[in-house]
Amino acid sequence: MRILSIVSLAALCSLATAQPVQGPTAPPAAPKVKPTRIDFAIPLKPIKQKDLSFEMLKNRWSLLMYFSPTCGHCQHTYPYIRADRDKYEKRGLAVAAIATGFASPDDITAFDKEFNLDVMAFQDDTKKFSEVYGTGSVPLILLVAPNGTYQTWNASDSATIASIDTAIKKALKIK
Repeated sequence: MRILSIVSLAALCSLATAQPVQGPTAPPAAPKVKPTRIDFAIPLKPIKQKDLSFEMLKNRWSLLMYFSPTCGHCQHTYPYIRADRDKYEKRGLAVAAIATGFASPDDITAFDKEFNLDVMAFQDDTKKFSEVYGTGSVPLILLVAPNGTYQTWNASDSATIASIDTAIKKALKIK
């Protein structure tokens, strides 16, 4: 009888041992969905021309370059963006550069001195643009249609530059 009670006691103890309980798990976080249109009301600070506003680009074909002035890829890409402005501005393309919110005024000035920042230029000083449209890497090139829809590119190689040029020609109906 005593053996039976020890066995029974051991069985009861094993039942009484706390077992981890798997509660309901939180659903995985939904991926951040980027809007399908650019919000031209996002506040961007003009860099050189104080009378500029980002809203000036609304309802126009626009080529935007989101960049860091100290990024080598951005420095490599900017001359192509300026060249696109020179080629297509008379055909209706507006071109703007948007410096990251982390760029210092000294870095922007140095970039301007070396690369002639003579397109419409803004700084994302509130970081609202990057929160909504950023990819975590620069340069980010956006070709924006008059209705606000857009295409993006994240590279600065020659194939990407050619792809951007092809997209601009198609958008502006240039053969």
